[in-house]
Amino acid sequence: MRCSYIRLLVNDFEACFRFYSDVLHLPVLWGDETGRYAEFDVESGTRLAINQREVMAEALETDTADPALPHQDRLAVVFQVDDVDATAAKLVADGARQVMEPRNWTAWGVRAAHFRDPDGYLLEINQPLVRDIGA
Repeated sequence: MRCSYIRLLVNDFEACFRFYSDVLHLPVLWGDETGRYAEFDVESGTRLAINQREVMAEALETDTADPALPHQDRLAVVFQVDDVDATAAKLVADGARQVMEPRNWTAWGVRAAHFRDPDGYLLEINQPLVRDIGA
């Protein structure tokens, strides 16, 4: 596994976008302040991304007001793998708590599965979706 993103799940996307782009002067690799997702260059193999918090809650079918997870999903650590299905099966067999089985997230361009560590932090494993060149 290779850590490909640190994704901050933010409440005020526009303000956070301006902070990382205008205050920290991180080059924007994808997105803009009117969106719900953006990526920034942090001069390493890992990217910093910001994501509107509700987007992940909707995707994982969770509730940001869930009292069982009062501070849920403020951060996601994203690992790129060669085979999401095989890696997810191995993680489950080794005792990882899976919260979303592997599925294609076509809007995101990845196949991904989601897990929580023992403290409840969100982990994503993903691989790029192969696009049909003839399509």
